[in-house]
Amino acid sequence: MAENELTKGLTYNYLGADAAPTREERIQATTAFGGSCCGLKTGMGQGCLKFNSRKFAQGNGCQLTLALGIVRTFQNVVVIIHGPLGCASNNIGLAGFNKTARALKGKPVQDVVWMHTNLDERDVIDGGQQKLRDAVLYAEKEYRPDVIVVGNSCVPGIIGDDIDPLLDELDAQLSARVVPVHCEGFRSKFVASGYDAAYHGLLKKLADPPARYRRAVPNDVGAALLDAGEEYVRNRTVNLLNVGSTSYGDEVELSRLLTALGLKVNVLPLFGHIDEIARMGEAALNISICATHDDYLVGHLKERFGTEYIIDTLPIGIKNTNKWLRAIGKAMRLEKETENLIQLETSQLTEALEPLKAALKNKTVFVGGGETRIFTTAEFYQSLGMRVLGLKPHNFDHFAVPMIEEINDQDAVIDVAPGQPAEEMVILKKLKPDLYVGHGGANGWATKLGLTTTPLYGQSFNYMGYSGAFELARKAARAFQNTNLAKKIAANVALPFRKEWYESNPFDNIKEAQL
Repeated sequence: MAENELTKGLTYNYLGADAAPTREERIQATTAFGGSCCGLKTGMGQGCLKFNSRKFAQGNGCQLTLALGIVRTFQNVVVIIHGPLGCASNNIGLAGFNKTARALKGKPVQDVVWMHTNLDERDVIDGGQQKLRDAVLYAEKEYRPDVIVVGNSCVPGIIGDDIDPLLDELDAQLSARVVPVHCEGFRSKFVASGYDAAYHGLLKKLADPPARYRRAVPNDVGAALLDAGEEYVRNRTVNLLNVGSTSYGDEVELSRLLTALGLKVNVLPLFGHIDEIARMGEAALNISICATHDDYLVGHLKERFGTEYIIDTLPIGIKNTNKWLRAIGKAMRLEKETENLIQLETSQLTEALEPLKAALKNKTVFVGGGETRIFTTAEFYQSLGMRVLGLKPHNFDHFAVPMIEEINDQDAVIDVAPGQPAEEMVILKKLKPDLYVGHGGANGWATKLGLTTTPLYGQSFNYMGYSGAFELARKAARAFQNTNLAKKIAANVALPFRKEWYESNPFDNIKEAQL
């Protein structure tokens, strides 16, 4: 296969280090930009946005959350958070999610088993390694897991707990595989570095070289048939990569499309068994839905084991789903089958969307969230006759640069901001879009302004593939049927900032780097 354009020039051999490099070190990216689509593309091309910062910043996400969001779904795993108790708090709210997701997938329903080392002031002076040793030994004795994952938080990172030699020692002694995940939040402003942190631990401790089937008797005809059968299955087996922002409905829809092409689909690594994860390098193709999620994993598997991969676009909307399928069809030499599938699916969907387009035509929209997700979502709404007024990605890197051109109005506003609702509130109050599309927390802020909202993502919804496109359109059209709730909230709830703030330029807060 030809070299992937999005990952061209990147290397992935970092397993000699304890931790993955941060996104600041590894790729061209920014977390602070305010301007237009055109300005963002120009700035990324000149490489001058990488060192932008803010005069002040509100709370940001923590990469520990994203990293543990992957590893705690593994089957028969114990997660130990090495840090103060507060770093473990988000595990409580996700217990139900994990059990529900397992039940939907037909996998054994298990509680998330997590522990913490509860580091305190004394440990900051004396070190926390003994507490970590005790926790790992307790997890092995009490739960007999297949894997013990240690999420290293900020405090042990700052005080210099040298956890890797300790965990290597325990890994050699225990029946469970002991996996360190270095997700100290202070190391990076890019919360997406958490994906790399989880994959670094997985690749270092769990990924095995592909097993090669060998016949015991070279000239045995029966064995030769078995050999051919195994080769056929391997040549048709693909890994569909899922991390936290792929709903079960999305997995079903994308698996349906790939199966229609005659492919055998493994959905990994979330909720995978350790044996499935260990064999990820054996697939004919690793299929990513988002470079922000997966490039570290698939790039390494390609370099180390030669496993081919697809990183192209996120299959949201008709155009990007078609593009995603065509890339897979070309890689698997199934171009004709892919075109037949696309023709069948798009003809049916186009007809189904006609009544919804009438409700959405000429409406304006603002989309906030992960970079590839918001650009593909915005492109789809454009195709339905809506106009994109603005976008707010959590961060922006070179993986998403080609997507800027998909926005019709290159003067549309872009605020690259992880969190930062104070900036976003000013922008939304000035733009007044008919529809705001964002994550749950951001939708709450937008509702206070009287804006109609719809969720960018939800575990119980379907967004990807052709059925996901229909659902996106249906949700937006339904949101416009009754907009009174947001209006009444805006009329009765005070806004959180002073009046003068809403009249200011939020981009004055961004400090452009002096190169």
